[in-house]
Amino acid sequence: MKKALLFSFVFVLALVGQAWAQNRTVTGRVTDAQSGEGMPGVTVQLKGTSTASPTDVNGSYSINVPSAGGTLVFSFIGYVNQEVAVGSQSTVNVRLAADNRQISEIVVTGYGVQEKREVAGSIAQVSGASFENQPIASLDKALQGRAAGVVVQSANGLPGGAINVQIRGVGSINTSTTPLYIVDGVQLNVSDRASFTQSNPLASINTNDIESIEVIKDAATAAVYGSQAANGVVIITTKRGKAGRTKFTANVYGGVSEPLKYFDVLNTQQLYTQKIEAYSNYGYSLANARILARRDFGLADAAPDTEVSALPSYDWQREVFRTGKVRNYELSASGGNEKTLFFISGGYNKQEAIATKADFERATLRMNVNHNATDKLSFETNLNLSTILQNAPFTVSGTSIGGGPFAASLILPSNPFRKEDGTYYGLPGTTPSFRGVLNQNVLAVNEFNEATQRTNAVIGTFAFAYKILPSLNFRSSYSIDYNLTQGFSYRDPRTQDAFARRGLAQQQSDWNTNLQTVQLLTYGARFAEVHKVDAQLGFEYRSDQNQGFSASADNFPSFEFQNINSAANPVSTGGFQTGYKRTAVFGTLGYVFNGKYSVKGSLRYDGSSRFGANNRFGLFPGIAAAWNISEENFLKSYDWINNLKLRASWGRNGRDGIGNFDARYLYSGAGVYGGASGIGPSSLPNPDLKWEVREMIDLGIDFAFFSNRVSGTIGGFFETNDDLLFSQPLPTTLGYSSIRVNVGAMEQRGLEFELNTVNLDMNGFQWKTNFNYTFIHNEITKLYGGQQVLPSDPSLRVGEDIGTIWSYSYAGVNPATGRPMWHDANGNITYQPAASTDRRIIGSTRPKHTGGMTNTFTYKGFDLDFLFQYQYGRRQSDGQVNFLMENGTRNLNAFTDIFNRRWTTPGQITDVPRPYFTGAEDQGSNHILGSTRTFRKTDYIRLKTVQFGYNFTEGLLSKVHLKSGRLYVQGTNLFTYDDHLGYDPEYFGEATGIVPQSKNVTVGLQIGF
Repeated sequence: MKKALLFSFVFVLALVGQAWAQNRTVTGRVTDAQSGEGMPGVTVQLKGTSTASPTDVNGSYSINVPSAGGTLVFSFIGYVNQEVAVGSQSTVNVRLAADNRQISEIVVTGYGVQEKREVAGSIAQVSGASFENQPIASLDKALQGRAAGVVVQSANGLPGGAINVQIRGVGSINTSTTPLYIVDGVQLNVSDRASFTQSNPLASINTNDIESIEVIKDAATAAVYGSQAANGVVIITTKRGKAGRTKFTANVYGGVSEPLKYFDVLNTQQLYTQKIEAYSNYGYSLANARILARRDFGLADAAPDTEVSALPSYDWQREVFRTGKVRNYELSASGGNEKTLFFISGGYNKQEAIATKADFERATLRMNVNHNATDKLSFETNLNLSTILQNAPFTVSGTSIGGGPFAASLILPSNPFRKEDGTYYGLPGTTPSFRGVLNQNVLAVNEFNEATQRTNAVIGTFAFAYKILPSLNFRSSYSIDYNLTQGFSYRDPRTQDAFARRGLAQQQSDWNTNLQTVQLLTYGARFAEVHKVDAQLGFEYRSDQNQGFSASADNFPSFEFQNINSAANPVSTGGFQTGYKRTAVFGTLGYVFNGKYSVKGSLRYDGSSRFGANNRFGLFPGIAAAWNISEENFLKSYDWINNLKLRASWGRNGRDGIGNFDARYLYSGAGVYGGASGIGPSSLPNPDLKWEVREMIDLGIDFAFFSNRVSGTIGGFFETNDDLLFSQPLPTTLGYSSIRVNVGAMEQRGLEFELNTVNLDMNGFQWKTNFNYTFIHNEITKLYGGQQVLPSDPSLRVGEDIGTIWSYSYAGVNPATGRPMWHDANGNITYQPAASTDRRIIGSTRPKHTGGMTNTFTYKGFDLDFLFQYQYGRRQSDGQVNFLMENGTRNLNAFTDIFNRRWTTPGQITDVPRPYFTGAEDQGSNHILGSTRTFRKTDYIRLKTVQFGYNFTEGLLSKVHLKSGRLYVQGTNLFTYDDHLGYDPEYFGEATGIVPQSKNVTVGLQIGF
């Protein structure tokens, strides 16, 4: 027995020795394909075996392979796996390329990701690289002109100011139409909590930290977000670290900004002539008209014409506006290994607006860390800290009309800026007084008044994930969106607005805490290589709490004292506390067969504290399907077809953007009676108040031809919005003015088109084009009480667009008299149109056609990129323009063009009426009533951005010990083709009290080391 065991042992040793003799050692080095640096921690495995070896800190490895050879598999997180046949080689060096599928092939959808070829919904994707280093303060502005179905209007040129974003139009009349914004899983509260500076909460994120933005447009894909998704969803993913040595990137840019235009307005002598004509046409004799005109300029009644001719003309626009400046500094570090990846960045941005003393200052710090504790347990932390300081003193001038950006063009040009002693001209209590309707020196307002706002924000997520089974994962995340806003405003007693009350100061503080948790089970598996199944089951809870206080006081001892405790008279104090909660369970189920057919369904059961007890919960389903026709055998022989996919979806979403307590029976303070305070009911309850509901059908075709040189998508959608919320008037006998009810309905339909082409690609030169177009039609289908027209707002009419303009049709000027004319209800000429009968639909404030086009040229290290943005089919009334068109109605300045084209003699053909004192004759053309003369077309094509850059060669970089380097220059809003009389056709609203957009030029340098 012992001999048998000894023989067996010797035999096994001989076999092992023989096997060892048949193996050999292969060595090599793994480097990063872009940087050329060694990559530690790369797994080198002999394919089909368990034999593996990691690379060392220099990227070197050593592994035993059979003498006959074999295949080595090189794998690393964030890089494309590579297989190499060893053959007879003893040294195998490999360069691994980063896996960029996250942007080009992977799409963020709902609470997960999906391969782009399997997506059945309508999702627009914008790479962070497309807007990198642009001088924009908020991420929503980065979407402008870059995605079909997304309309972005820059309502304000104030850095960090409000931006209006609409995804596939407007689906509600009285509730918020703002999309849901999600940053690294955190659902943001983007309500404007500023009282003084019109801030944008999205400005707390550095746009250069963004990796990609996905815009979910269809209801089926958005259904997993339920009650928050009816206005679309914008998902922002920030940058992550990649394994390898730590890479540092420094970026700095600076530049200047200028107004888009200056208005050509009258000089003093032209304005004097206009006033004489206006008084004469009103009925004064020529002699009296001259006397009244002289008085308007502070001259004696008998002042000779030579004295009028000697009056100076001051250019208030160029004094109020300035050359703005922008400065930006950033430093980031990223890297890691197979266990831990990190990205850390810090940034400082300072922008001075084109209006004096209006500026924006922001500091940000971001940290994203992913850590694999074990093969099954991983952790993720995303944290963004920011502090923002904004200043805009003209916004507290008492009236926005008195603010510099609005008033500069309207001030009488004869008013000097300062007196001979250097003090401001026309201050209250001094002589001479400031003349004109706008009777305050806006330069003094800007210097003396204060309006500052400090916002400190925290956006963060902590999550852990556990792999229960190879195909089953659990993820638990906890998020916070916290904002502390503190504002201070001061109206100086040396200005007209606060002179009588000896100064006025206001302070406010606002805290908003948004907490969220998501518990999510995810399943994903393949069967028989042709069946792919994925599923999610989740629970979500969100609490949003907001509280604040404010105080104001006046009567200060002097302008040097500005704190409220220095005032003699407390004016007001106030405070509030409010909030809401949401809870939901949701699930998704998807199936893909052989890469050809895919279907995905989602269901969310949502609850919101904002609604009545009878309708607090809602069910929101969605289903989407796609057919990859290009994977069928009958098309595979057509090599020029790379992708052809049909997709269709249906879904239902909710909208709860209303007041937190609109469904409740509310009480409020009811004053003092008999020395005691009391309370009283303030609003009626509605326990049946419920969600506004959007249902959408979406159809589309995605395509790619000729080796992907031509690709894009064509789609259309139809949506209904039901149970729209209105404040329905109540009889006064009830003691309440109105009650919130679900009574309205609206429809929308639209077409979207995106086309991406590689026009040229030869000898190192490449030219790419991206074009997108959107058409949207909106129609109200139901109002409360079965009414066809809302009495309180005649522009809201069944069968018409929500932006319908219900006003007068301007018929021009009577050649014989110079009087303005309008059309009545029958199309006849009238001089006094009646508000009750003669108004008609004259257009819409919403554009019908929008889009953009980007062209990118690259040649070796050089690149040139420019974006055109356009809109068509929108009319808007601009309050500032309307003032400048009054033509003698009031003591204001006017457009030179209007003055030159005014009616002066019988028989003259023109569209500008005769100058006329007071607006009695000119109704319909002034800013109050409006007509087709003042609601003007705002169609435009704008060169939105241009960037020219050069990436330094490796030879040059090695000499200065850098890994990368880029020099770039860019411009924004450099050219606009339009017929709009105002500063900017893009503004949203009456344009009072805001800063117009500017054109900017910046130069920057980015280096990596």
